[in-house]
Amino acid sequence: MELEPNLIISSASGRIVVEGVPFKVDICKLEGGDGWSLEVVTEDGTSIVWDDLFDDDQVAFEEVQVTIEKEGPVAFVKGDSNVIPLKR
Repeated sequence: MELEPNLIISSASGRIVVEGVPFKVDICKLEGGDGWSLEVVTEDGTSIVWDDLFDDDQVAFEEVQVTIEKEGPVAFVKGDSNVIPLKR
């Protein structure tokens, strides 16, 4: 029986606040994997996951900062046209 790979959580993961809006940033990869995945979760539980993997966890964190600055934090909270809500 083959063991599942370990999940590596980046030290760049954590909570950030932009213009008073809190976000949870999750940057992780599978042990031995090729790249870092990036997910941002808003206070209301909306999850935004980047399709592309990042070669470096710090580059992934910089992408979060640039994207939130460019789009504005409210675009994530109010669900811009690129956000598809999950059915519960």
